Amino acid sequence: MKWEALGDVTVMIVDDDEFNRQLVVSLLSTISTISFVEAEDGKEALAILEKTEVDMVLLDLHMPKLDGYETLKAIKKELKYMFIPVAIVTTDEQEMKKLYSLGADDFLSKPFKLTELESRIYAHIEKSRYRKKYQELAEKKIKEDASTIKFTEEEKLKESKEKDKESSNGYSLEVIELSQKKFFYNISKLLNKSREDKQRVKVVATLSRALSLIFGYNERISKNISLATAIRSIGALSLTDNTPPLFFDYSKENQEQYQKYIFTTQELLNNTIETEFIRIVKIMVIQHKEYYDGSGFPNRLKGENIHNIAYIVNLVETFHLLLSKKEYFNNKIYSQKETYELLKKETAQRFHPQITKLFLAHFDYFIQLREKIIKEDY
Repeated sequence: MKWEALGDVTVMIVDDDEFNRQLVVSLLSTISTISFVEAEDGKEALAILEKTEVDMVLLDLHMPKLDGYETLKAIKKELKYMFIPVAIVTTDEQEMKKLYSLGADDFLSKPFKLTELESRIYAHIEKSRYRKKYQELAEKKIKEDASTIKFTEEEKLKESKEKDKESSNGYSLEVIELSQKKFFYNISKLLNKSREDKQRVKVVATLSRALSLIFGYNERISKNISLATAIRSIGALSLTDNTPPLFFDYSKENQEQYQKYIFTTQELLNNTIETEFIRIVKIMVIQHKEYYDGSGFPNRLKGENIHNIAYIVNLVETFHLLLSKKEYFNNKIYSQKETYELLKKETAQRFHPQITKLFLAHFDYFIQLREKIIKEDY
């Protein structure tokens, strides 16, 4: 093992027994590049993580104030700790299954064996350093790619002077837009009642905002895109069966059902004062089932005739559903690798090439972000 190649390494030992903490330190004391920080319980460990850069955590389960389970959940919920592997000290197989589902990276047993302890820590930190480096390169590539994209003024949806004008009834468009968001969002909460629907709405909204920012939209527009994904099902109010089910491939009958929903939603929006937010919702509703190669619906639009906002929403929703719904495509839940390959295969067919390229370059980030949202709702 080439510890020098990893540079300086900091390992945090979380255990209420001082002897156990010192045992780990003494076993690894011959490795000059490792330094240690110690915590007596989970609460102290989280406080240390806020202030200290840590490369790996060795976590005991049974501690006062905050035990290993709650500490693990708290660490894995934070994206800023996504590259910190957590090894749990336990030999109980039932506990291992539960802890693995919470995000544990490895398990260690007592009494510690020097060779095993050293090799496990080395392997996890080496992998973590590689993933972090890959992420940094991906982010750099995304920024470079995004800077080469040429947007039209309409595509960027830049701030309009209309924001500062007064509408005919005396209210500014900014005030009207805020009222629209509150009104339609409250309606969407009535439509999305099941846990699955609520989770899908939250995931798609969050991931759409993230991809919009990566793609080059500003913070305000990205927030509007995010909220618009949550309210695009308002047309279901007028349908007896609510929103039609989502499929990867729609039969003719499915398309007819979904088109009815799309046009009903469009009709509701046409009777609403047009603000930037409403324009985004309209684009999303009418175009998010259109495909790059012209095989989508309802209008068989193709290529650049489809708005980038629609491409973004279609892509992230497909990503989420492939990983979570058996009936969405071929009656199975896709693995991360299978999902990546399918999205790559559909580039320039179903999805916009440039947007898909940016998404796949940052695939690990979106996996982590999706998992974080799901764990928060667990």
